Amino acid sequence: MRAYTVAFLLVIFGVCAWAQSNAPAALEPGAFGTRTGAPIQQIAAREGSAFGWAQLGIALLIVAAGLRWGLPKLLRWAGKTGDGSPIDGQIRIIETRSAVGGTLMLVKARDKLLLIGATAQGMHLLADLTDTLPRPEPAQQPASEFERILRQVQPTTSPTDLQAETAAQVQTRLQQARARLQSLIGGKA
Repeated sequence: MRAYTVAFLLVIFGVCAWAQSNAPAALEPGAFGTRTGAPIQQIAAREGSAFGWAQLGIALLIVAAGLRWGLPKLLRWAGKTGDGSPIDGQIRIIETRSAVGGTLMLVKARDKLLLIGATAQGMHLLADLTDTLPRPEPAQQPASEFERILRQVQPTTSPTDLQAETAAQVQTRLQQARARLQSLIGGKA
């Protein structure tokens, strides 16, 4: 695509150069519908100067850049409403059927599915079919090799909590020490 664009620009540049080389040195008075006594002013640089070619090249580059980057941004901006949503993406006519005296239309507006009857007198909402829409299921991505292996492996027992284990041992030893002290004092164990 870029090669075609470059070739197109080179052809245009070549045609402009050829047209300028075959142009007459001076225009006759009244050539462009001007008065015969009006002086013809040269807008661009003098004929044959390098500045004229540079000016033409810069102008072509500005136009090409505007078409390449500016036009798509302008089209995206023009295709949106004030809330930033695309105009054509919010309301779609899914199906239409002719009926006696009018037309039935199945319309999807945002997340609603509506059955609308259109006659010469106007349009009327016949039914809201939103609850009959099938819920889209999330697309399942194919599992990676890692996920497949992870599902096959049997879970092992969780590692023991050393702090809880130590606390249990300390509690057991404290209870044993209390029992011994009670027996030495002569109380019930």
